[in-house]
Amino acid sequence: MIRVEHLVFLHGWGGDQHLWQPLLDALCGSAGLTLQCIELPGFGVCSDKDWPQQAALLQQLYLQLPSNCILVGHSLGGMLATSLAALNGQEKILAVVSIAANACFVARERWPGMAPATFKDFFTAFDVDPVNTWEWFCALQAHGDPAMRALRKQLKASKPQINVAAWRAALQCLADLDNRDHLRCQKVSALYLFGERDALVPTEAVQAMRALGVCTKVIPDTGHLPHYSQADSVARHLLDFVDRLQQLAPKSEPFDKSAVARSFTRAAGSYDDCAHLQRAVCRHLLSQAGSDWAPRTILDLGSGTGFGTALLRQCFPQARIIALDLAEGMLQFAREQRPEADDYVTADAERLPLATGSIDVIFSSMALQWCYRLPELFTELQRVLAPGGRCLVATLGPATLRELKDSWAKVDGGVHVNQFVPAGQWHAAALQSGMQGEVSEELRLLHFDSLRQLMRELKGVGAHNINRAADRGMTGRSKLQHLAAAYEGKREAEGLPVTYEVIYMLLSSASR
Repeated sequence: MIRVEHLVFLHGWGGDQHLWQPLLDALCGSAGLTLQCIELPGFGVCSDKDWPQQAALLQQLYLQLPSNCILVGHSLGGMLATSLAALNGQEKILAVVSIAANACFVARERWPGMAPATFKDFFTAFDVDPVNTWEWFCALQAHGDPAMRALRKQLKASKPQINVAAWRAALQCLADLDNRDHLRCQKVSALYLFGERDALVPTEAVQAMRALGVCTKVIPDTGHLPHYSQADSVARHLLDFVDRLQQLAPKSEPFDKSAVARSFTRAAGSYDDCAHLQRAVCRHLLSQAGSDWAPRTILDLGSGTGFGTALLRQCFPQARIIALDLAEGMLQFAREQRPEADDYVTADAERLPLATGSIDVIFSSMALQWCYRLPELFTELQRVLAPGGRCLVATLGPATLRELKDSWAKVDGGVHVNQFVPAGQWHAAALQSGMQGEVSEELRLLHFDSLRQLMRELKGVGAHNINRAADRGMTGRSKLQHLAAAYEGKREAEGLPVTYEVIYMLLSSASR
């Protein structure tokens, strides 16, 4: 269970903490949560502060954050929240909720946003007359709200102390920020809320973010300030998100472990012919093992057909190697084709039938993405590791198969692609268990000649759609034709692109 203790609010350009008050009132009394507002330099109570360079700004903001927090940002604050979550080590930020924030505020490179000429006019107007330009901005924020006139009047009623230099620099920051790469491979759970009639974030941007796999919700009948004009609705979305984050109950897990075992047992004979990526990742992960390691006992966790076991045997010929997998069919194949392990064990990684402190090195390549009780998983890994033991893990993140996910979204609203958790949740669970070390990510891009070839390979490695929420009926020819047509629009010179987000963890056990 993830423990959220704080909600931290970061306002947008031209505002301050007072714009959060309706939402704070709606959240008042939420059990176990403290509410905290941070003001940007040059705004509100920090109006005497200079606006720093972006790296320094993010560092300043990060230092103000408490541990175990969800960072809630509006507009510029939402964009900064996404950047903070991408940069920090996950010691503090558990998740992000962004309100009315685009990936790029100003349109660029086929990404929808405010027209550059419009932003330039606004920027020039602010230089000439900051107060009137701020009032213009109030009108833009209120635009589209059913109570637009009353809202605009409320916003303009409290004129701020404008630090012209800081506000100008903040405008430039708003224009420069580009979170597209962060959204493609988010390190923490995130929810992006938008106003249906927002005059500053076009609806095309919401669609573009959805295409990246971002979780978005649109608040009807509101503009750029849904947390102000429809605070109760935003509070419900926020608290629902907190509940989902904190309660990863077994019934909510997307994978049935028995279905995973059956799928990989069926794929045992075809796996090696299709597992090109898996072999490359396995080799790279093993290259991270130190040359001075001399483990006595190694656990190959999720050993599959034994490819990693064989590599481990080459590197550590004297070690006792335990091959453990959820799928009995995979272990049987390994016994017959690559008999390199000393022991073969059929078991779940979250319930290891191994003695406490009995393992010197845990090696797991492209297997743990099928686990969703991450705190329980890392508690088990920490338990079986000897003091000072090492843990090398490669798993998959949420940007995996994003092109396929995007193409399916244009066909229907079903769940057709396996869902994986972000790096931040892996790191947080590892730290919570007492492990220390590094977590990194990489995007690997493959190309296929056709959709049929891709689907055949996914089935060949046992990684076809096994979500609980998947439609178990037959996928008709018409749907597949529409899917193929949608995917063809993404074709590159090398073929149809397929992204895999690989998360690497190089961890060590705490001494007992």
